[in-house]
Amino acid sequence: MTAEELLERYAALERDFAGANLSGAMLEDADLPGINLSEATLYGAKLSRANLSGANLSGANLDCAQLDEVDFSGANLTKASICGATLEWANLTGANLTRAYLADTGLSGVDLTNAQMTGAIFSSFSLTGANLTNVDLSSVSIDLPGGIDNPRIAGAIFCNTTMPDGTKIINFS
Repeated sequence: MTAEELLERYAALERDFAGANLSGAMLEDADLPGINLSEATLYGAKLSRANLSGANLSGANLDCAQLDEVDFSGANLTKASICGATLEWANLTGANLTRAYLADTGLSGVDLTNAQMTGAIFSSFSLTGANLTNVDLSSVSIDLPGGIDNPRIAGAIFCNTTMPDGTKIINFS
């Protein structure tokens, strides 16, 4: 499916694009709240500044995608794969990232306020300046070489969180 086809069908009030192949799609600045992209392939897609609030991206492949400043507020990213992507300054407030896999992903400045991240796996990424207020990190595995610098983590739940590399959280508020 092309980006143009998706945008035309979305404009015609279609919302269900489950399983769509949108690899490399150019969807920067797209306004797609509530869209269903569950199990979709968005490998290498360019989605910077897109509005995906309330979207269903469960099981989606977002590897190598450009996701900077995307609005994922309230989105379902359960079991999504986000590896080698850029996700800086994205809004993930209230998003569900349960059992999501994030590796080699830039998360500087990301807002994860009230996000659900139970059982997620994080490896080799930066959380510099991230907002983790009230995030549920229960049973999460975190491997962050260099640590977490200056996060806002008020109310974050770190119950059974594993940091296998000995990551330390410094300068937090």
